[in-house]
Amino acid sequence: MLTQLLTYLVRIIKLQQQIILILVTQLTNIYMHSKIPRLEKPTYQRFNQFKADEKLPLLAANTDTKQLDYQQRLQEYFQQHQKPLKPVKRRKPFKYPEVTCPHCGAPNEYLYSNGGGQTDLLLCKICAHQFRANKTFSKELVLRCPYCRNKLAQVKQRVHFKVWRCQNLQCAYRQREISRLTPSELEQYQTNPNQFKVRYRYREYDFNLKGVANESTIQPIVNLDRIQASPQVLGISMTYYVNYGLSAAKTAAIMYDVHGVKISKQTILNYAQAIATNVRPFLDNYPYQLSSNFVGDETYLRVKGKWNYLFYFYDVDKKIILADYVTPKRTTESACIAIYQVLQKFPTIPADLRFTVDDNPIYRVARLYYAQHEGISFDLNIVKGLTNESEVAKQHRPAKQTIERLNRSLKANYRPMSGFKSASGSVTYVTLYSLCHNFLLRHQSLDYRVPVEIPELKGLTRMPDKWLKLIEIAQEQLPTA
Repeated sequence: MLTQLLTYLVRIIKLQQQIILILVTQLTNIYMHSKIPRLEKPTYQRFNQFKADEKLPLLAANTDTKQLDYQQRLQEYFQQHQKPLKPVKRRKPFKYPEVTCPHCGAPNEYLYSNGGGQTDLLLCKICAHQFRANKTFSKELVLRCPYCRNKLAQVKQRVHFKVWRCQNLQCAYRQREISRLTPSELEQYQTNPNQFKVRYRYREYDFNLKGVANESTIQPIVNLDRIQASPQVLGISMTYYVNYGLSAAKTAAIMYDVHGVKISKQTILNYAQAIATNVRPFLDNYPYQLSSNFVGDETYLRVKGKWNYLFYFYDVDKKIILADYVTPKRTTESACIAIYQVLQKFPTIPADLRFTVDDNPIYRVARLYYAQHEGISFDLNIVKGLTNESEVAKQHRPAKQTIERLNRSLKANYRPMSGFKSASGSVTYVTLYSLCHNFLLRHQSLDYRVPVEIPELKGLTRMPDKWLKLIEIAQEQLPTA
């Protein structure tokens, strides 16, 4: 009986092996004839890194009286790209059928309506010359390359900024950058020149910094003067929610389990939002006593399931948060707004103002923006990567590490919340955390003192009482309607 059972099982196993072999053969056949990408070894593909040029362009008179020939430009384009330059494909009739480009003589088939049809601003597709259809100027100023004094051409139009580039092939900047390429990079440059930045570029920004910086996504839902909870409930709730990093749900639970106060998590979030609205002017306009050692960095926050960015600027010696700008985009505009929050803290801008930042080029572009548009100059200490490749990085890495610790502390506090469900929620929490960090938390590096000592808080020992007193002081400084 046992022998027959074993024989039967062996027969079953052999049958299964045959079925598996048939299935593997079929899957192999399907894979060989499918159009899915083949699994190959990972290949390195070089991308053109965003870099900021140090020098500002020259603003000089347009002395270029040489008239370009658009037909010659069309032939050069055909020789370079092996295809003709197509005319502008229009969706609506062109408003200026008789206008030609004053720079190269191109007909209206190659002219863009660069004002979106709302103005008479036109752009030539052949020579990238921008002009007005009904008005010409005998005298005008143009942007020129600071290395060869050649006129810059606009190559891109983006939201809030334009990109200008030097088109001179003999420019000293271009020759220098090409000479710095290694033999392998030079070989790649011959086939894919767009992967390398070898020309001088300038970004011209047109956003209103002061108008954008004053915007706030915090809109209070409740009025603190009309809440049903007692002040002690408010102070204890903020202590749990901000100081100890508990979520609103856990704060509501501990208020009921320990203190016997029944309060919902949404009510706690509403209270936090109202407090943040009241204390924001106080946090921004307080007369801080600052040092000269400042550091900036950006970190990630999860908002509605997507990554947002928090730009921090920090006084290393005094442990004071000077800027805490939350934004969904990590752009030069965001860096400018964060720096603007720092500059607001100074009665007069120091002549030797300097920030320690990482190698993100948006900070370099922000410095150029302030130098050109605001007349404010400051220097940057660049700390790149994890190793000290320069003496500047070696000297200022301790400052960079302090703001990294600040980022970790914030993330440890808000991690139990699993991110924020709205942009206003993230701004609210960051505002309350900055207020708590600057005025309520004691720091070991300051001999267990708070960064900013307020005389009215010195006699208070309980943290809820300190919260209430700080809220009261902030409300007293609010402008009356």
